[in-house]
Amino acid sequence: MTKIEDFRTLFDTLTIYKGVLDDFVLCNFRRILDSIKNEEDIEGVVQAWSSMTGALYNKEYQGDWSQYIKNLILFDNNYFTNECAKGRYDVLNQNIKDAAISDINILLCLMELDCQEFKDFLYFQYPYDKDIIDSLANFDTFASKMTFDEIVNYHKNNGVGIFAKFKAFKFNSNQQIEPIYNCDAVRLADLKRYEREQGIVVDNTLGFLKNKPYNNVLLYGDRGTGKSSTVKAILNEYSKDGLRVIQVYKENLVHLDALMSMIIDVPLKFIVFIDDLTFNENDDNFGALKAVLEGSLAKQPDNMAIYATTNRRHLVKESFKAREGDEIHLADTIDETISLSDRFGITVTYTIPNKDKFLEIVKEIKNDRNLEIADSELFLGAERFALSKGARSPRLAKQYVDYLQARLELGLSLE
Repeated sequence: MTKIEDFRTLFDTLTIYKGVLDDFVLCNFRRILDSIKNEEDIEGVVQAWSSMTGALYNKEYQGDWSQYIKNLILFDNNYFTNECAKGRYDVLNQNIKDAAISDINILLCLMELDCQEFKDFLYFQYPYDKDIIDSLANFDTFASKMTFDEIVNYHKNNGVGIFAKFKAFKFNSNQQIEPIYNCDAVRLADLKRYEREQGIVVDNTLGFLKNKPYNNVLLYGDRGTGKSSTVKAILNEYSKDGLRVIQVYKENLVHLDALMSMIIDVPLKFIVFIDDLTFNENDDNFGALKAVLEGSLAKQPDNMAIYATTNRRHLVKESFKAREGDEIHLADTIDETISLSDRFGITVTYTIPNKDKFLEIVKEIKNDRNLEIADSELFLGAERFALSKGARSPRLAKQYVDYLQARLELGLSLE
């Protein structure tokens, strides 16, 4: 086990993984060591320790020091991890491999740091402040240690940086990719009675993941029929195979070129997801998306597919006034407004279910949840619920079963 005071020097030797030293927890760890080295009073140590352990006490780590350091290793984005993710470890320069091995060994030693051992070290440095040291919050060392080969294979299978840690992202107005922490957990098995439509999207996605020819996909149809849920479910099914989804809001489509440049070299597959896609006339985002789909000098990256949902077949809101305009070549203008949807290689249509299909969806969801209720009572309540909403859809079916389950579990009347 490396002596605690040795980490001051060892950290200075980091090369490939030097970026981890900017981490908040490690900054405070180094602050403790510097306070001791400079023979400062214990106040600085207490403040840094409190900040360090406070960062460990969250939902993800729950005070586990070793898991925190393990994640620092796995999610660091550097040249070595990127090359491993691309499957190019074997052709890396040996000096780079050696530097990575040295850095990782230091961080693996840090993973094994024991809280009591650290406090014993502080007792020795501050023999008159034992009570203060005893009062410092404890941390755990639970996570299992990794081998160097396991780290290499992890990046090969999971990518690097935030793309290894998360599976869903959004592209914000500052042209940054940020993770979505609470991703919808819907699975394909949860989406009832739209197997044909989902199958088309799944087959295209599998071709995309396996480096076969694939298309951009437009999911068109009535609201509440599961268009967006299909994309979310596909992510949950295939994220383990290197699939990631980045949601882009319509107002940020003008920056698609910037997004493409950010992911083009990442060794994962990205679905750029645009939900509820519609445009007004003369919308700059219309031309930006059209150019990316087909028509720009810059080719769409091979690791990117565009999946969009819409309630409008032609995507552009048109008025009768526009169609009756004074333009000489009016037909060309009208053709332009429908050309965007034609640039999606696959269009999948989702339609609202009829009464029988709606009730079948309700029953299947009810069965998945093992709810005890007679079909006659179930169907009567579902129809009443649908009529109150003025529609039937898979979304309403789920909402009704949610309502039903809550009342059953609370022992309330279903009337």
